[in-house]
Amino acid sequence: MSARFRETWRDAVRAVDRRPGDSWRDRWAHHGARALLVVLFAALLPFLFPRSPLPEAVSLSAGAIADQDVIAAFEFTVPKPPAQLARERAESERVVAPVYSLDAQAADSARGLAAVFFKALDSAVVASGRDGIEGVTAAYGFGLNPGQVAFLEDAGRRNSLQTSLDRAYAELLPDGVAPILDLSGPAPSVVLLRTPEGDRRVPRDSLRTVGGFLDEALAFAPTDLSLAGFQLYQNLLFRFTVPSLRFDAAESEAARMQARTAVDTVLGTVLEGERIVSAHERVSERELVRLRAYNEALSERGLASEESRRRTAVGSFLFGVLMLGLFALVLMLYRSAIYRNARSYLLVMGLVALGLVGASVVYRVDFPPELVPVVLIAIPLAALWDGLMALVAVVVIAVLLAGLTELNVAYYPLVLLVAGAAAALGVLRMRKRTHGWALIAAIAGAYIVSGFAIGLLESLPLRIPAETSAWGLVAATLYTFLALGALIPLLEKLTGISTDQTLLELSDLNAPLLRELSRKAPGTYAHSIGVANLAEAACLAVGANALLARAGVYYHDVGKMENPQYFVENQPKGRNPHDRLSPSRSAAIIREHVRDGLKIASEHRLPPFIHDFVCEHHGTSVISYFLDKARNESPDTDVDPADFAYPGPKPQSRETAIVMLADGIESATRVLQDPTPERIKATIDAIVQARIDEGQLDQCPLTLRDLERTKAAFARILIGMYHRRIEYPSGVRAREEIPQFVASNELNASETGAPEPPAVQADARPAAEVSRPAETRGASS
Repeated sequence: MSARFRETWRDAVRAVDRRPGDSWRDRWAHHGARALLVVLFAALLPFLFPRSPLPEAVSLSAGAIADQDVIAAFEFTVPKPPAQLARERAESERVVAPVYSLDAQAADSARGLAAVFFKALDSAVVASGRDGIEGVTAAYGFGLNPGQVAFLEDAGRRNSLQTSLDRAYAELLPDGVAPILDLSGPAPSVVLLRTPEGDRRVPRDSLRTVGGFLDEALAFAPTDLSLAGFQLYQNLLFRFTVPSLRFDAAESEAARMQARTAVDTVLGTVLEGERIVSAHERVSERELVRLRAYNEALSERGLASEESRRRTAVGSFLFGVLMLGLFALVLMLYRSAIYRNARSYLLVMGLVALGLVGASVVYRVDFPPELVPVVLIAIPLAALWDGLMALVAVVVIAVLLAGLTELNVAYYPLVLLVAGAAAALGVLRMRKRTHGWALIAAIAGAYIVSGFAIGLLESLPLRIPAETSAWGLVAATLYTFLALGALIPLLEKLTGISTDQTLLELSDLNAPLLRELSRKAPGTYAHSIGVANLAEAACLAVGANALLARAGVYYHDVGKMENPQYFVENQPKGRNPHDRLSPSRSAAIIREHVRDGLKIASEHRLPPFIHDFVCEHHGTSVISYFLDKARNESPDTDVDPADFAYPGPKPQSRETAIVMLADGIESATRVLQDPTPERIKATIDAIVQARIDEGQLDQCPLTLRDLERTKAAFARILIGMYHRRIEYPSGVRAREEIPQFVASNELNASETGAPEPPAVQADARPAAEVSRPAETRGASS
């Protein structure tokens, strides 16, 4: 079980640094390792950017002397004292007008009550006379004197009394009569609802109360009433009156509640940094109220409590996972080569983390925010990998700073974003290290322009953009020199990636190793320059890295310096050391220049990509000339083709594949006796097709369209090199015939020193003419 576990663990570890396969374990290991790195870096953020703890509560009493200033650490509101708030709410409620509704049926109700009374009297008089009248009035709760009883015994007087009551109710109650008790409140006015005139406010003293109604209703009493009858009229009028203005308790209470809630509970607002209590002065009641509010705000926020710290840390962690996870997702979707390579992914995410660590140092030490090292991170990311990816990294850092720090979100993060963008995009224009001054100027300009632009938009004091300009110049100079002089060279060694500046330095023909190559193997040196011209043109045509290809070509044959005389381009006329060797030994020497090249590259500490060009420019092709020679010399012996094949591997990149094609084509076209455009194109087509048939291009990302563009670029360069010369006068032509004849004979042999195959002379078979010499060339096929 342990052995199986160890094997599973090793497979998971290997899956981290390779393209995930179909196995779910491989996918989990591949993506899980990268997600774990995001989580680990996000877990650092609460420690890098902790929230500032608030001060402890300050306890003072009115009239006490404060020993120090109390400054608000944040903005807070000061609530009104409870007693003051209660007084204001009571005052607000007091002036709310009560709400009444007009009852249109009040007159009918009063008349109905009176009618029922008089009907009962009529029945009682008929049935019992005086005793019946007293019984009815007793039932209604009021008594009568003998004179009043005698008044009601007369039917005419009863009818006259009822008619007067009906008139008073019909004419006065519809205009509104309010109960006397409901008008005892303090409200100066009331609201009459559902009146024919609509809703309105009227002064309370204009309302008709029950008392007023009674006074006005007396005018409707019969003029011939006796004292007993008039008193009876008054009693009955008051007894059956129904107030037509009804108090709306629900509506009135809602209005009072609205008035209470309308009272502002806040006494004022204290801004962050504002003085609450002044040192060495008596604490006034107003300051005491503000101080108590500040202490309550401290308690409510609880930022100094352990629980609040945990909440803040969790928030910082989740925010970091979100932003760093988005960056990792961008790498996975749009920069998959970086995402799949564990070392590149680790370094890219590590640089982002380094930028955050630097920002934390700046934030903690209270350095100017312009010194946050976004420029230091953007330059190497853009130089080694991708300017667009570097720009996304700068955006991630700026957003994290905006969320995790207390910087002015509308100013400093945006300024840093613009400066980082200038660094990420400006470094792509650098072709020499001396161009660093132009990059510094661009970054400093970004600080200056963005500082003043955002400062003017936010109406900030001009002092702030001026300080940004000064510190931005310092940051641009410092971080550019650090990036170009220290960080990028270090990352080049760690990643094996070379920047354009390094490629240009390697392409300097005065480099010691190239000068040594020109002395020891001048033919190989000239051949390398020719191949470099072809490879550069082809790379430009297909969008590959032309500078990388040129630098790689210059060093791809440095192994020939160990035995330069065994390669035809370095052989004097008439000397061919292969004539004294067996085919297998000759092939071994030819193949050995690859291993020698790797050894020399290691000794001179050349970048890893040079090693790729050295070992991939032949792939696993076979040195067919010596293979055929061995078979011809020993027809009965089973010759192993592997003994005549280069060690490989096959080209893995577009650049090394193009160099393989340019290497063979440059060698083949040099031995063409009549390099017409048609023969040059036929040579190019034959060699490219031969490499395809051999499977040498199977592992590189070149497409068929790229191959067509590559062949067109080769043809354009070679046709320009081998154009027909103009006809000179006979004397000049005669002087040129001898050197041209010698040169023709020198080129009429393969690189290995073997005689040129007859097929080279044939115009009818261009494919055979060029493919076989290319196969026999040990150094440039």
